[in-house]
Amino acid sequence: MVLTCELLRSGFPYYITLGQRRITSNPVDIGFGKEDIYILTRGVLGTEVRVINWEDENLGVRGGADLFNWPAGLLVDQDENLYVSDEAKHRIVVMDKEGNHVSTWGQYGSSEGQLNRPSGMAFDAEGNILLSDTMNNRVQRFTTNGEHLQTIVFQGLSNPWGVAEDSEGFIYIADWKNDRIVKLSKEGKLSLTIGSSGSQKGQLSRPSSVAVDQHGDIYVADRGNDRVQLFDNNGKYIQSFHGDASLSKSGLAYVLSNHQTLRLREMGDVEKAQRLNVPMAVRVDGHFRLFITDFGNHRIQVYKKDAI
Repeated sequence: MVLTCELLRSGFPYYITLGQRRITSNPVDIGFGKEDIYILTRGVLGTEVRVINWEDENLGVRGGADLFNWPAGLLVDQDENLYVSDEAKHRIVVMDKEGNHVSTWGQYGSSEGQLNRPSGMAFDAEGNILLSDTMNNRVQRFTTNGEHLQTIVFQGLSNPWGVAEDSEGFIYIADWKNDRIVKLSKEGKLSLTIGSSGSQKGQLSRPSSVAVDQHGDIYVADRGNDRVQLFDNNGKYIQSFHGDASLSKSGLAYVLSNHQTLRLREMGDVEKAQRLNVPMAVRVDGHFRLFITDFGNHRIQVYKKDAI
């Protein structure tokens, strides 16, 4: 149940950085297993699902370009099956936790159940998949086997990208081209809009992802402004995250073993190196840790909320 009382907010400090170039190159989405963390990457250095955890940031690859061409979204279910949306092929690819191909579903088109450039995904309370059908300007609901359950159309949506559902069943859509977040009932009726075009506090520029935590707080990847913004459950602006990254474990090991990289880092702008560069996705786990896929910097920045 979403809390309606005010939270006692004591801070939201930076927690840790995970990954580095060559391991988590151009991360676009993230999912959580029982122990491991799955990173969907999409860039010149690889289009694949990478696996890391808190101790080892290079556990290997689980599926890649032989299964999907232009991956956009990632989900991990309770059995650690992986679901990847493929914009180029207008379909969903399902793999097991080892990367073995399980199934593929989805068909190009604009009829109910068909897809045109699918992107962000989220599980609902029943374990079904909410999917942003981007170029059809709608969200659709499917079973994990690809059975179509619902088409959610809201007048004015323009290239919806990220999608989330809260504990009360409300649906949040990152309305990418309209620079806003739309909150809808399960039936598709408008409940709330957040944001307008711009770079001031509470304004958005091409939001690419949205997440909602157990307190009802709303997180938005404000991609065009290189930041993540936090809103309360009424849509009130709370704060922004601009990036506070330190070197990850693997990054530190690489820099210390490579003298040229060490010299370049010493000469560089350390403050700029901490900042977010094209944050693509936001995800929040059960411990109120906020994970941001820092696409342009090939890493994941993690924050942890202090609130009662």
